[in-house]
Amino acid sequence: MKHLDDEQLSLLALGEPAVTPAEADHLAFCSECSGTLAALERTVHAATIDPAEVELATPGPHNWAAIHQALGLSPDQAEDPLSRQASWGNSTTTTMEGAVPEPKSAPGTPLTPATPATAASTATPATPATPAAQPTPPTPLRRRVRDRRPGSAASRWVAMAAAAGIVLGAGAVWAAYNFLGQGPEAVPSPTPTASQAVTIAQAPLQPLESYTANGKALVERLPDGSRQLVVQLSDGQVSGFREVWVISPDLSKLVSLGVLDGEPGVFAIPEGLDLAEYPIVDVSNEPFDGNPGHSSDSIARGELAAEN
Repeated sequence: MKHLDDEQLSLLALGEPAVTPAEADHLAFCSECSGTLAALERTVHAATIDPAEVELATPGPHNWAAIHQALGLSPDQAEDPLSRQASWGNSTTTTMEGAVPEPKSAPGTPLTPATPATAASTATPATPATPAAQPTPPTPLRRRVRDRRPGSAASRWVAMAAAAGIVLGAGAVWAAYNFLGQGPEAVPSPTPTASQAVTIAQAPLQPLESYTANGKALVERLPDGSRQLVVQLSDGQVSGFREVWVISPDLSKLVSLGVLDGEPGVFAIPEGLDLAEYPIVDVSNEPFDGNPGHSSDSIARGELAAEN
């Protein structure tokens, strides 16, 4: 029997009955299909955990060390912010509702935690924070298993995707704000200046018999030394498509530069093409007959003259 397809395994991972009894027997004895299903079920289980039921572990100092190295931060930011916050928590007292502010101590006297008004008058000095020992590996998430609730596969996938996006986005913002701070003020990058083309020749395009379209053609040199022909031609009724040519003065030789289907049309001039030998710009009406040659039906034409 052939293996189960990915769609069936995905539906099974989502709790949908997607197999026949024969396919279920195959799944029970096929290590490849059962292994794929187990991996999909782990993914679904991890993606559908309720964030309220997840207890997050405090990252160890080695996590910040890895972040510091990956981002290339300055040496004065090498200290783990969480350990610094823990140190502040042991050395300062927060005044809250129902708590008595701590009196000022003489220099050199260790601070003691604030004592509630109803507590005994004696207070135990705060224990100094113990320096972190060797880095410990991250503690895995501790979670409680929820019962599966009914619902379509599509709705569960949508919920999973939305939850994952919210958790990842919130985590990134929290890490950036608490670990990195606001950072240096952003400086806008300079806007690149558009390349300026220089017109080196131009030709007015005059309509030929039975046509009324007119315009002009410009030869421009780009900063990299390449050339382009820019053709501007007014609209006119044609039976086929418009093609742009450069032609020799005696009309015996011609080179096609491409189809004029926009306004204006911009065509790259091949390197080595001497426009002194092909000074005439011609726009022709070409039928859809598959013939690459000139149709002898020109719409407009003009001769290039060099700019002074």
